[in-house]
Amino acid sequence: MKTGIVTYWKSGCNYGEQLQCYALQEYLRGLGHDPFLIRYDYEADVIYGSRPLPVRLIRACNPKRLAGHFITKRNNKVFVRDCMEHPRGFENFRERHLAMSRVYGSLEELRNDPPEADLYIAGSDQIWNTFGGGLVEMRNRIAAFFLDFGKEGVKKISYAASWGKDSLPADQAEYIRPLLAKFDVVSVREETGIGVCRELGREDAVLAPDPVLLHGAQKYRSLYEEAGIKRREGRYLFFYYLNNGLNFDRQKVFEWARQRDLEVVYVTDDWHEGFERSFPGIPEWLELIDNAEFVVTNSYHCGIFSILFGKRFGIIRRTGAHAGMNSRMETLFALCGIKPRFIDAEDFEALERPADTPALEKLKAANRPEDVIEAAFSR
Repeated sequence: MKTGIVTYWKSGCNYGEQLQCYALQEYLRGLGHDPFLIRYDYEADVIYGSRPLPVRLIRACNPKRLAGHFITKRNNKVFVRDCMEHPRGFENFRERHLAMSRVYGSLEELRNDPPEADLYIAGSDQIWNTFGGGLVEMRNRIAAFFLDFGKEGVKKISYAASWGKDSLPADQAEYIRPLLAKFDVVSVREETGIGVCRELGREDAVLAPDPVLLHGAQKYRSLYEEAGIKRREGRYLFFYYLNNGLNFDRQKVFEWARQRDLEVVYVTDDWHEGFERSFPGIPEWLELIDNAEFVVTNSYHCGIFSILFGKRFGIIRRTGAHAGMNSRMETLFALCGIKPRFIDAEDFEALERPADTPALEKLKAANRPEDVIEAAFSR
């Protein structure tokens, strides 16, 4: 079955994003399907400057908002320059391991020339999280991620899609409700997502494991073994940190490691001074997790790989506007049957606990992704 997948794929530094793409395609191939990534350019399809002129003028005159605009603009330039100076080979990984469509620059392109498929899948990852963007700006992007394109007869499902929050603004809910109603099957990644779907009229929404959990550790070890990646020498703590405004003192991680004579291998999408960074490719990143003494991260997918590789690890809690993202970790711990491993700058107790032995086979048996796909064609 020809299967087109809409998800996040463009990052040059988010390892989990790339590996969830890889994991779902590999799983579908194992079921005998023909999956491919629909390369929708979601970053280019945000409608900036679309608010009414009086509203834009009022917003522009707000000193705090104006300062924030220029800070964000500056930071984006620094971020792009940093990624160019430290390439991690993500495009090479995609070309080697993913089947992909041409790039669609807009929702309009998707509607005018939709990719040929028997089934469209939305997900996984936080594709239903607008990250604070309003409906005016995000309308096209929302429609694309809710599969509002394609020829008549193409089945549509979500697989482990994430809202990244437990409620929606009223205008977004009104816009999304009819789009979600057209799905043949709805599956989400977090328990809180079930509640959001029910509020939008989908009482039949089910829970599904993240695609990365559909494979055992050896599947991912083979990526770095086949690439000839050699094991890093010495004892180290692997610290993978995605910068999203967390109020977390990273220096505490380095101090904790130093007290135990551990080197810190620090990987991030941030560019703050004072911390020595590493820039591994995807196979190297997997090897670094697999052979670490400890792992500290605020990344959902790094947490999953820590579980798969049997690591002693700690998850930094999200705070403020991103606190809703903690639900995905809470659901993950519950699904895997392990005690939560959250940490903060003053409490690293979770790192001292032995590695967990999760009930992954039980997890997959209770949440069979093939059932989600087969259900779409039984309707």
